[in-house]
Amino acid sequence: GETYVYGNLDFAKKGLKLGDIITVVGKRAEYNGPQVAGSVIESFIPVTPITIAELLTKEVSTSVYYMIKGEITNITNPVYGNHFLKEGDSSIEVYGCYPGYGATGDFRKNLFADKGIKVGDQLTVIGTRGAFGGNAQFSNGIYFSHIAK
Repeated sequence: GETYVYGNLDFAKKGLKLGDIITVVGKRAEYNGPQVAGSVIESFIPVTPITIAELLTKEVSTSVYYMIKGEITNITNPVYGNHFLKEGDSSIEVYGCYPGYGATGDFRKNLFADKGIKVGDQLTVIGTRGAFGGNAQFSNGIYFSHIAK
């Protein structure tokens, strides 16, 4: 899920950008819905926007996060969000697309059904460069946004 974080000046100081994965500590507050107030950034993981073609040149790593986007051409496991993503002449298998960083167990399931994501939609996802059986993969994807076709 997501929540609104109010009054944190560390975002600009730390050079954070849209898509970075952050952990904040603060107090639960309420104003037009739940939010976090008086927070501090406990940790963050930088995320680099990149094309699929550029991603395919990167080394396999579980600690470097990228943001890619493209058209879904095939969904191979809708429960866990396994699918193929194409951008221009490049494509990659995305192994897992989950609703948020750190989602586990049943919370990882059914994102595509819950959001109505289907073949042909444009999807933006965050994850790491992986490989399986000699084939490139984008691993442990984290849903960022999509545009329905």
